[in-house]
Amino acid sequence: MDVETLHAEDRRPRTHWEHFTRAELLGVRGVGRSMEQAFEMAALGLCALVTDPRSVEAHEELEVTCQSVDHDQLLADWLREVVGAMASRRLRFQCFAVRLDGLNLFGHGFGERAGQARHGTHVALTGASLTDVSVRQGPEGVWTAEALVDF
Repeated sequence: MDVETLHAEDRRPRTHWEHFTRAELLGVRGVGRSMEQAFEMAALGLCALVTDPRSVEAHEELEVTCQSVDHDQLLADWLREVVGAMASRRLRFQCFAVRLDGLNLFGHGFGERAGQARHGTHVALTGASLTDVSVRQGPEGVWTAEALVDF
């Protein structure tokens, strides 16, 4: 690899998640070098609305499969599965792994059951609605997966 190629790769955005607001709603955005990474980061950003992922240990695994008609709907289905596990099983997540095969998603979440001693006072999560869901590829191949969330 020559120096010019190395510098071009260094300018690519890091894989990360972020929160944003639009029309008085809170949103989550995952950014990655692949669509899979963007989905993973969007789920982690969603979880960070409830508990800091750095305070979670990986003692339990959630396995999710989704199939949809397009990538936007697939992201919405994935995030709903994560919220469902957080609400029904009181899981909090540290990280995710996603594999996509066309419009089929195979995901894993790693975390533990919520506990006030480790995670502080947490939001009583019962579910969430998602709007303005979007999956897109931008300049230099960077992927963004985002949604507005209403708990």
